[in-house]
Amino acid sequence: MKEPTISVVVCTRNRAESAAIAVASILANDHPAFELIVVDQSTDTATEVALRRFQHDERLRYVASTTKGLGVARNIGLQLAQAPLVAFTDDDCRTPSDWLRVIEAELQQEPKAAVLFCNVLSGPHDADVGFIPAYQCQRPKLVMTFWDKCRARGIGAGMAVRREPVLMMGGFDEALGAGGLFPSAEDADIALRAIAAGWYVVETPATFVIHDGFRTWREARELAARDWEGLGAAYVKPLKAGNWRAGIVFLYELLVPALLEPLLPVFRLRRPRGLGRFVAFARGSLRGLAYPIDRERLVYRAVTPLSAPVEQSL
Repeated sequence: MKEPTISVVVCTRNRAESAAIAVASILANDHPAFELIVVDQSTDTATEVALRRFQHDERLRYVASTTKGLGVARNIGLQLAQAPLVAFTDDDCRTPSDWLRVIEAELQQEPKAAVLFCNVLSGPHDADVGFIPAYQCQRPKLVMTFWDKCRARGIGAGMAVRREPVLMMGGFDEALGAGGLFPSAEDADIALRAIAAGWYVVETPATFVIHDGFRTWREARELAARDWEGLGAAYVKPLKAGNWRAGIVFLYELLVPALLEPLLPVFRLRRPRGLGRFVAFARGSLRGLAYPIDRERLVYRAVTPLSAPVEQSL
């Protein structure tokens, strides 16, 4: 196998069949030199068994871990990656065949970018029953300032980073993300911290992933509460560290999408919708204030020691 110029990390937990679909789509990429690292935090062996169909593909590295939390899993993959660029997608996503070539080209064009987000499209689903989280930018964005970050909202299902600067920043905050102390926003957090460290963030519509993570409308409120609590915990950290310039992001999120947008229906004599965002954001912020942070790297200090991952053959 050629030395990889880009690595891919898929973090998974108890989603054996969808993880296998994600792996198949990534291995179908036409990039000439990449590796795929699957970090498996499952509580059983179903994912390991499902991935055995790919055991003869030397590009695939399977890592079993008894840890819990998306931020932790992303860091395991980041540390094990051999390439200078690391792409991330979720275990319920599919990628087009040129996904890695486009991501690598985009980051090569902007050497000061430490983080990149591509579009995330919804897979087929019945919109009367539920939805699939997605994000699309219509034109390329180069996010250089905290004010720019207010209007850039890429998501971790379609994300890539420059490995060395992100490791120097302390990697992903392991308190953030599904399964963590704060159950979301490790993706938004790494973008904000990159800007705070003097790096840029790129949003590109030049490529995409397809997200198949269906949620019912009944689950939407719980998902929104989780996401906004995570954002509050992420965006309060720079303020705790005395980085007042980053306060523009905190205030924008609190006052515009979390408060003003839900109140707009009132001006049309309708009930406000979405005020739970404000409550969840405030809750995450207040909870975040109670936990110590590393003021230089802007990460919450680890609460418990982490178990070491084990890379193994399928």
